Amino acid sequence: MESTLYNAAMRGNIGDGNFLLLDHLKRNEENGYQVTPKGNTVLHVSSLYGNSHFVAEVLKITPAFLCHQNKKNETVLHIAANAGHIEVVHVQLARIEDHNTKEKLTRMIGASGYTALHKAVRSQHLDVVKILVKEDPEFEFPPNHASLWRWNKPLCEELELWGWNSLHYVVKLGLQDVVSDMLGWKKSLVYLPAGSENDWTTTIHITTSEGDVNVTNKLLNHCPDCWDMLNSNNQNALHVVVLNNQGKVVRFLLDSDKCDSLVDEPRSIGRFGKRDFEVKRKYEYMHNPNDEMGT
Repeated sequence: MESTLYNAAMRGNIGDGNFLLLDHLKRNEENGYQVTPKGNTVLHVSSLYGNSHFVAEVLKITPAFLCHQNKKNETVLHIAANAGHIEVVHVQLARIEDHNTKEKLTRMIGASGYTALHKAVRSQHLDVVKILVKEDPEFEFPPNHASLWRWNKPLCEELELWGWNSLHYVVKLGLQDVVSDMLGWKKSLVYLPAGSENDWTTTIHITTSEGDVNVTNKLLNHCPDCWDMLNSNNQNALHVVVLNNQGKVVRFLLDSDKCDSLVDEPRSIGRFGKRDFEVKRKYEYMHNPNDEMGT
């Protein structure tokens, strides 16, 4: 690839006194598209550097670049998802009006065996994960739950760069049925910590921090003793939901038959100490809007 074109893609330069993207792309149509030694097109390069306006302009001129694969069989969507460039992902998907084409792009698999969604999950870009799941929910999380963990079960236990496994991400995203399937396969996944040696959390802390009562209930149905798990700050789930002002989860925890151990157990008092008794009292008398509706 010519240095002028590569630098323009890297910097997001659509045109100036010495360069005009349209001219380069039109010329390439006649003489063959330029690629890097790794087979990346100008769209791959601009997607890597997060230049969404440049990506949009390229797709207006040469939409065929969207499904072009480099030497690793990766599309521009793989590149953007792996880098976590959410605006670039938005631009790419917005350019596709045909459902079949969009489905084809989101399901394309690179040489590593990963789709763009896999890339986003492995790189911990949860905002991109949510977009891709929404665009094609039947693929990774279909009605029969033939999801990533069934596609390659060992990935469930594989830790990512920040020490998270697949269950941690699924819990974070609130995917109840996938949580049930994963724990039906191997309950021990729920006890694996997420994070580093000195700064870690657990699945029950993740879901309660998100305020997700349904996933919390799923976890406890499969592994009722995960109530007792502590994070690296010596906090149990109740400590964390109080910190995050998750009133619904606090009520759920205190209404359960485990609430006394969460509040009273000496080893789980941790950072808050006796203040937890005040917390318990506060939420026991907290106004519940459902009371007025008789529910």
